[in-house]
Amino acid sequence: MGRIRAVAGVITLLLLMSPAAPVLAAGASKDKGKGKADTGGAKVMKVQRDGHAYCFERAIVYGGAVVTGGRCYTFYMLRTTGGIFLAFGPPGPPMIPPGQIVRMGTPAGAKMKGRLFYLVPVNAPVTIIPVDTIRYIPVVVAPRSGQVVITVPRAAAGAAQDRPIELAFLER
Repeated sequence: MGRIRAVAGVITLLLLMSPAAPVLAAGASKDKGKGKADTGGAKVMKVQRDGHAYCFERAIVYGGAVVTGGRCYTFYMLRTTGGIFLAFGPPGPPMIPPGQIVRMGTPAGAKMKGRLFYLVPVNAPVTIIPVDTIRYIPVVVAPRSGQVVITVPRAAAGAAQDRPIELAFLER
């Protein structure tokens, strides 16, 4: 009976420590190589622009959403009855012409939604886009130390928006 408890205790300890292992390993690194920022020593991620798409070298995280790195995305704004989302679409020219709104109930809207990779909830005013619609939005992506900031400019956010929408994604 005592042996089973000891084994269970060791397994529990291993399970509790495993999520912290990458954090501990990253913190223990003494590498002061090229690409490190002066503030905090965090490496600034490379973000490349490929036409209308942005390419991230590593995964980025916003809230509970993890966006895979190593690929390129174009950005769309999507509004459903559940809220407003920043949508990550395939690279290349936008599937929707800039300024055009596509209703989700149409065949084109259903096709668009099926091609989106990620939907990240955004705290934005409801005046940006009507319910059950999607549209292409030009964004500004700025890598910073330990994070990537995706900004929806005021013009793309709508006339009623008095400032741009900034989403700070953490690097993973």
